[in-house]
Amino acid sequence: MMLSSTLLAQAPDSLVRFNELTFYSEFERETFKRFQHKDVDIFALLMSNGSLLSDVKIKEGRDRFYDHVTIVGRETAEKKTGKRIKAIYDNLHSKFLMKYELKNRFEEIFYNGYYNCVSATALYALAFERLQIPYSIKEEPTHVYLVAYPQDERIVLETTSPLAGYYTLSDEFKQNYLQKLKDQKLISAQEYAMQDVKTLFDKYYFGQNTEVNLQQLAGLQYLNDALYKTEDKKHEEAFTQLEKAYILNPSQRIAQLLYYTGAQTFESRKEKDSTHAVLLSKLSRYTDLGVDQEMIVGEFARATQDLLFVKGKRDQYEQYYRILTRSITHQKLKDDLAYVYNYETGRLLYSQAKCKDALPYFEKTLFLKPNNLEAQGLFLASLAQTFNSKNSNQEIIKQLDDYNAKFSNLQANNHFNALRAMAYLVQFNMSYTTNKIAEGDKYKTLFESLATQYPDISINTELIGQSYSNAAVYYYRKGQVSKAKQFLSTGLKYAPNNYELITRQRMIK
Repeated sequence: MMLSSTLLAQAPDSLVRFNELTFYSEFERETFKRFQHKDVDIFALLMSNGSLLSDVKIKEGRDRFYDHVTIVGRETAEKKTGKRIKAIYDNLHSKFLMKYELKNRFEEIFYNGYYNCVSATALYALAFERLQIPYSIKEEPTHVYLVAYPQDERIVLETTSPLAGYYTLSDEFKQNYLQKLKDQKLISAQEYAMQDVKTLFDKYYFGQNTEVNLQQLAGLQYLNDALYKTEDKKHEEAFTQLEKAYILNPSQRIAQLLYYTGAQTFESRKEKDSTHAVLLSKLSRYTDLGVDQEMIVGEFARATQDLLFVKGKRDQYEQYYRILTRSITHQKLKDDLAYVYNYETGRLLYSQAKCKDALPYFEKTLFLKPNNLEAQGLFLASLAQTFNSKNSNQEIIKQLDDYNAKFSNLQANNHFNALRAMAYLVQFNMSYTTNKIAEGDKYKTLFESLATQYPDISINTELIGQSYSNAAVYYYRKGQVSKAKQFLSTGLKYAPNNYELITRQRMIK
């Protein structure tokens, strides 16, 4: 099988994105950058997760390897297929592979000659690629090996014993991995109880005998490196290696490992910092593996409680929210997170009597969840408090009318209707007091319309009495007794027991 240079297409909801990868050397960064732009250099990708060789030494190793392969290819060109493959195998093994080592990276072949089945298989595949010898790479639960001429001759090349050529995972890792799958309901409770750990792990981790290409093999090397780090409890470093493994080999198995390791990394990180936010954002993409939006929102709510209300770190909370949401593409999840952020920030400011500052946050909650009564309640409480600092009742009326047009759901809230009625009533009273009769009648009509439409709203009866009494006095002094009586009668309709209205009504009978 010749090398595939197909580049992983990255949709916005891809589990891994290039701009989020963590690199440990400039060589690795540049190699992946070229890969991203479809300049696929497999030798460099195999070398990129190491740290033993400088750029110069890597180039020297590459040149030495390919020069030798060219010579071996020329020297064996006349041999029959089977004998040629054996000659190439023996020559490369003698020249480059000095000592088997279980935990191994490809670069070590060129550093000290140490190898394992993955790195050695990669070496032979590179040689066959250069010599245009057909091959395929097979991966089994405990082994990776190469088959030359897979369509006819099927010559198997074992770089190590099948029983000792592949890194063996610990029982603890296998048990935890299967438990995650069971929690996600990818394994039924019955199957989990009926089969042993090894059988289940081989089935769900490895699947069937798999054929991989060289690019995917480079991904498997990153996967192995992640497993080494997992065994050492270096979950965060393991996660970063698995992300690169997935870029090179976007298989379901690596996706499951990504989720498993990402969840472990997230759970082990107690500090609610930017890294914690990045991890939570990434975990939100694993919807196919059992992560739902409520889990993400719940974790953000816990971070909110810790940063805002326990530690009082509002700036850090703002940063956490920005980092968490900047790469989330699912709109409903973004809206749910925005609701928590705006509601809780507004609640914090309200508790600090900073109602003017809280109001914009509560407005956003009403856009997101217009029917939420808790959000409406805090919004209206903050709004009412801000009226204490306003010098103009007309300004209050305009603000209330604007909110009425903007948030139609508030019309079902009698706290809001009471605020509007109160503002109209105040303006009705003020207008008659300053002889602006037409204006006063306008706001009297608005008040009465609202009070009639919502008869159960609670309105200050003293203000009703004062407003209608002032209007009655105005018309009484004008000699319009009948009209004065009409105002007093109407006022008593909205405040039946108001002392001032009753008294004035008796006086002008």
